[in-house]
Amino acid sequence: MLGVAGGYTDSSGNGQAYVINQVSGIWGKAEEVPGTAALSSGGSAEIVAVSCASAGNCSAAGFYSVPCQGIQCADQQALVVSEVNGTWGNAEEIPNTATLNKGNFAGAGSVSCTSPGRCLAGGFYSVSASNQQAFVVNET
Repeated sequence: MLGVAGGYTDSSGNGQAYVINQVSGIWGKAEEVPGTAALSSGGSAEIVAVSCASAGNCSAAGFYSVPCQGIQCADQQALVVSEVNGTWGNAEEIPNTATLNKGNFAGAGSVSCTSPGRCLAGGFYSVSASNQQAFVVNET
């Protein structure tokens, strides 16, 4: 099983995240990642990494941002989402990254799964505008 993901702009001009699965050599339809529209509140969301431990059991990682006002305004947070038995769950902010993300710029850029429900994701968060730190998080 393979998975592809990314982002697209919807008819309202908001960025949304999508995933597509391939099973037995046949690509499925693109589907919006559940929960990303609620997280982003009209901002944007994108999946940048997918890993599948087995058919129908995948995890994906990326980011979402919310709209804000101002010249130097950014509020981007890291997200993960899991597919279990062929059904994608709701995307969620990676626990504790918002607390660490004082500079309001975070994202997950990689995910790797060894078996269903056992994944590791990595990314970054900002302590300030010029100071980024790395993080890893595991799913067990």
